[in-house]
Amino acid sequence: MTSRIWTQQPGPVVQWFEARHGQTPLSNLVMWATWAIEGLHYLDHLDQTQAAYPAPIQGHPADVIDIAHVRWATGTAITALDLCAGALGRFCCGWTKPQELDLRDFDPAKKEKEKMAKKQRAELPSAALAWVDEVLADGRYIDIQDARNPFTHSWLRRRLSRGGPGGHAERTQFVVQAHQPDQPDRVYGARALVTLARDLGTSHVDAFVSVVATL
Repeated sequence: MTSRIWTQQPGPVVQWFEARHGQTPLSNLVMWATWAIEGLHYLDHLDQTQAAYPAPIQGHPADVIDIAHVRWATGTAITALDLCAGALGRFCCGWTKPQELDLRDFDPAKKEKEKMAKKQRAELPSAALAWVDEVLADGRYIDIQDARNPFTHSWLRRRLSRGGPGGHAERTQFVVQAHQPDQPDRVYGARALVTLARDLGTSHVDAFVSVVATL
């Protein structure tokens, strides 16, 4: 499975990076980001079974399984991307504090972090800055971040189905709240959020590995 995920295998890229720069915190952060993505592909295999058979598994209710899988998927995808941002902070920006930088620390649109973000962005090589901006502009990132935050810090509204074709209930739908009153809420089924998180994380962490190869 691993070889099908990555355009360039992360291990050899990190080894090449260390041959040029020595072992730095970037190495560990990059590898943990890639392992998080491989974990998302494992989750996807589990979730495909649940998608085909929306029924209790070993006594666990189907809607609880949906909550667990969506929390796992959204949280892991954002964590993987933040680990990449943290790697840039350590290697490019001279960041030494115990808590890593995350992507929001590179987003000048966040007014509370605008000054800090501009400072960090000025330290990034062009390829790294392009990677940051591509992630921040990705609509999938916005949706997964907006789903992940309530799962981590609060709760997300759900819509449950009590029956369907053949007597099976449809999978749980989750309501991602709009940012503005004039915008509609976004509604995603559990399976859709799992695959969206998988694809978001995979595409951008794969691209980040290629960025590391240029540093």
